[in-house]
Amino acid sequence: MKVLIVGSGPTGATYARRLLEARPDVTVLMVEAGPVVSDPPGTNVKNIHDPDRQARARLASQGRHTESGVSGIPGGVVVEGTVTARQGTFLVGRAAEGSPGMPAAAASACVGGQGVHWTCATPRPVGSERIGFLDPDEWEQHITEAERLLHTTKAAFGDSPQASAILELLGKEFAPDGLAVRPLPVAADPRPDGTLRWSGTDVVLAPVLDDSRFTLLPETLCVRILRDGEHDGARVTGAVLRDQRTGAEEEVHADAVVVAADALRTPQLLWASGIRPAALGRYLTEHPLLFGVVALRRDAVPPREGTVAPVDPIRAVVSIGFDEQKHPYHAQIMFSPICPVPLPDGSPAKDNPAGYAGMGWGVRKWPRPEDRLTFADDEPDENGLPGIRIAYELTDRERAELERARAHQARAAAALGSFVDGMPKVMPAGSSLHYMGTVRMGPADDGTSVCDPESRVWGVPGLVLAGNGLIPTANSCNPTLTSVALAVRGAAALAAELTGR
Repeated sequence: MKVLIVGSGPTGATYARRLLEARPDVTVLMVEAGPVVSDPPGTNVKNIHDPDRQARARLASQGRHTESGVSGIPGGVVVEGTVTARQGTFLVGRAAEGSPGMPAAAASACVGGQGVHWTCATPRPVGSERIGFLDPDEWEQHITEAERLLHTTKAAFGDSPQASAILELLGKEFAPDGLAVRPLPVAADPRPDGTLRWSGTDVVLAPVLDDSRFTLLPETLCVRILRDGEHDGARVTGAVLRDQRTGAEEEVHADAVVVAADALRTPQLLWASGIRPAALGRYLTEHPLLFGVVALRRDAVPPREGTVAPVDPIRAVVSIGFDEQKHPYHAQIMFSPICPVPLPDGSPAKDNPAGYAGMGWGVRKWPRPEDRLTFADDEPDENGLPGIRIAYELTDRERAELERARAHQARAAAALGSFVDGMPKVMPAGSSLHYMGTVRMGPADDGTSVCDPESRVWGVPGLVLAGNGLIPTANSCNPTLTSVALAVRGAAALAAELTGR
């Protein structure tokens, strides 16, 4: 039995690993449009301590630079995941006519996908953020397994005096509200010296890289999914793959295809393949983001001893979690001795001796069918696939929640220091990089979802989806843990289905 996996990020890697663990008769072919940029494949670039090597890895992930205008994200020192689209990504699509709410999205093209560049934040969804039609006991098993696969720790920088000081100050500030301030769960392995080895897709994929039943083809683009007919219920038979280096295309057979290309390029591939359910591309959500940088008071945190590597300056990660009534958003506070945004000469916050805290409050975007991706067949992108157009707008509901978050953020800032020049600000739409909902999961084939609770596309046997695009809820937590949990669930269902073939 052969399974083709399109995309090598954390969810595609989860399918590869779980299928090979469950089924000795299965072979897996994984294709990735981008190159290998880190060693082992899929390693988080934050673990590359040579600045030049790290910069090269990011540049190599920034897609195919062509005359069509595909562009990488410009440089600058940023706190990963809190200041707009980071290096290592490139711009995808453009705003739909008459809907300038999100001028473009951002994605990576490399082995490991966004798992090579992510923040590693892995908070669990809670309350209404969870997917209500999934059995709670089963979900607990899936999410726990996802934490194991990603190496989630809930005690990052546990010996950091700066983390302890920030936890204490914010804990006192928000204790009267009944809000818990905790270390942010992150996917990482603590080192003896107190730093972290940040998880990338490598921690999921490593056990299968040397398995003879597993093949990874980098710089290989899937341009079309093949079926045994055009009728409803036509089964997937394989795909057309293109070698990005030579342009040569070939058809490959597969008993099942898992598309884990991301929330932008997964629906694009389905559209290009003539698989066009009513909900495809619709219900686009992300996390509207209120971001600020605080220059810490000298008495707020102890001074950091020793030198700091500018490629990974983070030395504490703290969260204020989601509470439906009291705090309906997720907050991340990251301490760094180095300012995460450029400051002008003469700024009183420049070279602040006590360091800085980057503060991101991510709020919910309620799913609406009119927030969506559309696909322009007559205006293809640099790969010859239908061009992506983005229709997306904030409503009064999201704007009100951002204002409410602003009050909580201001209290946190005052407890630690003061905002630097020009902060805080609502970041441009899409800055979270947490695009969701475009191939959403649902309990019934009623036109409002693309796939079923086991991630199988309605009416297309043998086609399974993975990634953030499946998430159907309004949530404010980082989506990777949820998506990997859904991949654990989907891989189990696919393994059982292949048994019956």
